[in-house]
Amino acid sequence: MKKALTLFIYVGFFSTLQSQIDRSVQPQAGPAPEINFGTPKEYRFDNGLTLMVVENHKLPQVSVSLRIDNPLYVEGEKAGLSGLLSKMMGKGSKNTPKDDFEEEVDFMGARLSLNAQGGYANALKRYFPRVFEMMADAILNPDFVEEEFKKEVDKVIEGLKSSEKNVKTAARRVENFLSYGKDHPYGEYVSQESVNRISMDDMDKLYQKNFHAQDAFITIVGDINFETAKKLTQKYFGKWAKGSITPSSFPAPENVAQTQIAFVEMPNAVQSEISVLSTANIDRKNPDYFALTIANQILGGGGEARLFLNLREDKGYTYGSYSRFNVNHKTKSQFRAFTAVRNTVTDSAVVELLYEIDRMNKEMVTNEELKLVKEKYAGSLIRSMEDPENIANFAYNTKTQNLPPNFYNNLLKNIQKVTKEDISRVSKKYFNLNSMRVVVTGKGRDILTPLEKIEFNGNQLKVNYYDKYGNATVRPEFSKPLPEGLTAKSVMEGYIESIGGKDKLQAIKTKSSISEASMQGMTLQVSNRQTAKNQMRLEVSIMGNMIQKTVINATKGYNEMQGQKKEMKGAELENALNDAAIFPELEIDSDQILLQGIVSVDGIDAYEIKWSDSKIVFYSTEDFLKLQTIETIETQGQIQSSITSFSDYKTVEGIRFPHIVRQDMGPQKIDFQVKSIILNEPMPDSLFD
Repeated sequence: MKKALTLFIYVGFFSTLQSQIDRSVQPQAGPAPEINFGTPKEYRFDNGLTLMVVENHKLPQVSVSLRIDNPLYVEGEKAGLSGLLSKMMGKGSKNTPKDDFEEEVDFMGARLSLNAQGGYANALKRYFPRVFEMMADAILNPDFVEEEFKKEVDKVIEGLKSSEKNVKTAARRVENFLSYGKDHPYGEYVSQESVNRISMDDMDKLYQKNFHAQDAFITIVGDINFETAKKLTQKYFGKWAKGSITPSSFPAPENVAQTQIAFVEMPNAVQSEISVLSTANIDRKNPDYFALTIANQILGGGGEARLFLNLREDKGYTYGSYSRFNVNHKTKSQFRAFTAVRNTVTDSAVVELLYEIDRMNKEMVTNEELKLVKEKYAGSLIRSMEDPENIANFAYNTKTQNLPPNFYNNLLKNIQKVTKEDISRVSKKYFNLNSMRVVVTGKGRDILTPLEKIEFNGNQLKVNYYDKYGNATVRPEFSKPLPEGLTAKSVMEGYIESIGGKDKLQAIKTKSSISEASMQGMTLQVSNRQTAKNQMRLEVSIMGNMIQKTVINATKGYNEMQGQKKEMKGAELENALNDAAIFPELEIDSDQILLQGIVSVDGIDAYEIKWSDSKIVFYSTEDFLKLQTIETIETQGQIQSSITSFSDYKTVEGIRFPHIVRQDMGPQKIDFQVKSIILNEPMPDSLFD
């Protein structure tokens, strides 16, 4: 009875309370949550090194961050030097060989990484003194070994070669080049030539220049008291030489005077990379910083922002569209609004990006937008407290950027004070379309003519042309004149004749091949068996263990990975059936393919044949041999491309087959060497069940 009475009282109380609340009036916002990142205890040593400690005794972990506040500098003819120094740092020390060094770090379950500007380490409390000692040893006594240096140089050059045709890499390179200029630290780029100019002596000189105690900052966060941290720092870094800082000068970035388009030709692009760019003088000390942070969040900060809602949710042009304001206190900050879209909607996407930026200037943001973004920002800021690296960064920024000591503790309060009027004011100041450059990197033959017709706010946008390194060029030509009377059918006939002739190809009833490639020190083997009845069995193994199997049998097919079998359907099955043919060119309907022109493929003129909306094949104009295929797959609005290149043709029983096949899947590039090809070997149908 008492329990029932208590329940009745509760119900009556809440019923009365509800009757007193006016649901038509929005409740007043509560006060901003209190954020306390901790105020570091500081000590500056005689050699110029500053120690900052943020004690946090919740978990038995300690992290340390070392950062040296060096000025920006231009590497010039030896661009890539600092990157190589970063790769060489942390490879043991003069006191501990590389393998022993790494093994000990792993044994303690710690993290330890170094780079050209400092380093970071994290460990359990009981291991921290030793990890800190190892970090100091690797920083103060680096072991630069010529053999390791040559390995890293080779890796960098191989990476540059692999990214030569990467559209995203080219786009970012040109965007930075045009935003900052070639003689600016953010505008220069690494090339094979610049890397080959770098010597061990250059790297040693850069180390001597970069690593000194003057204006170096060590931030320790975690389960450690200040006096212990001070004693450890004195013990391991107290004798570090003071050094000196040499200022570097470079020209200030300049924006354009009127909105214009910079087009970068990438013939292999299957989608367009689009960025709208400008630079501005703003840092965290600027009173506009808080309002601009929220303005950018509303424009392109995430899935709830205007760019995303327009270009993805409404138009379906892209997988995502965002904007960033990369704030910098050592040079001008960069604004970038960006997306990647299908070729057919490139011009429309450019217009929508400009429209949303312009709308920030012309229309007041809504109360709902402002509230949502502030709440999201608050959640993100609170979550960032969980990461010791963020705490270290906050402490470092506060010291090196001359911010108020309570800048980050008051950040959320200052964000909450931002009004719609503040958003409008900073948008007009920093989102000025007249000073913005649109950089479009893509396949000109498909996208350039529509780009050249874009009008915005009553003005036709001027288009300038650049190569993939940012050099100004004339308007590119996308196709050389075709020989009179040449058709897609005659190219197919030329290919068939070039590799052996129709009669020989039709006499092949089965083909079995073994290919091998090296991947991360392991041997990758591909066994492929095919028949003239459009049957195929492809097996991929690593070090003798099968990891993938694909089976096609005339009308059906499946993929199998780790014992999980998945049936093929729709377009996937149709494409697989086409690929199952031993010689697809024998079976293709010449009326279904299109000769698009002559283009350059790795410096070789080639006929470009469109097989389907998702597949393009290139044949040499000299001997009709197949050079490359590009296939595209669209998943959730994102386009992925797979490029396969063919070379080193050799004759097997009177028929020419490529013996080197390079497979490019995004940044991953694998060269397969064909080890054997067997023709007309008996194969039972049961093999393809």
